[in-house]
Amino acid sequence: MWVRFCTVLLSLSVFTTSYAAPKQQVLLLTYHLKAPYVIDWAEQRGLYFDLAVYLNHKTDKYQFTTELMPRKRLDALLAEPFTDVVAGVQPGWFKPLADKMVFTAPFLHDQDMFVSDARKPVRDQDLARLTGKTFIGSQGYKYKGIDEAVAAGTLERVDTLQEDYVLDMLRLGRGDFTIISSSTLSYKFSQGEQARHFYVATTPHDVIQRRFMLSKTDPQLYQFLQQVIRQMPVDQEWQFLLAKYQIQQAIVNP
Repeated sequence: MWVRFCTVLLSLSVFTTSYAAPKQQVLLLTYHLKAPYVIDWAEQRGLYFDLAVYLNHKTDKYQFTTELMPRKRLDALLAEPFTDVVAGVQPGWFKPLADKMVFTAPFLHDQDMFVSDARKPVRDQDLARLTGKTFIGSQGYKYKGIDEAVAAGTLERVDTLQEDYVLDMLRLGRGDFTIISSSTLSYKFSQGEQARHFYVATTPHDVIQRRFMLSKTDPQLYQFLQQVIRQMPVDQEWQFLLAKYQIQQAIVNP
């Protein structure tokens, strides 16, 4: 009887010491369906998929999974109590949510570039001088200055389903110019897109500081992300990922 009792105690002890609390599941949401962030959704290829794996390597508390979500659906989700993280955004894109959401420090630098067909270059970025031009945009995206010009009727806008297609639209003559992230442009040129076919303005349309956005109700998750971001510039794993997607210039200096 005493032997059986000791065996039971030992079994309970082993179970207790080996038990690990379940990880908090966190969705890493993005509506940016564009390379290099999302290259192939079905095959889960792209920087934001690797970013979830990278974050998981840094914690025993959270389990991150990347999920693509259209902007309209994301806006509806953000109107409710929110427990996940939106990746790669900046405060100006979500001004109505300033009272309930918090933004981390930037983990990537990016730029939005004016691009046009090299055969018909649009060299002037002054929107007041682009009256009557057609702008090629991406569905669900907001563009500083462009949206106002379209609303005023001085510019026309046609949209593609995703930013990856805007260069194709330029080649087909569906518009006069577009705006594309420099990270996307660098990756596409590295994958065989012919840079000589396009005129890229030297002055960026906008400078992007890509951050994480999450609810103010989860300060521990916020602190974890901030801690990871502080280490990213000197982390070889992160530098390898940026090199993998040809966006080394996007690194944030400590």
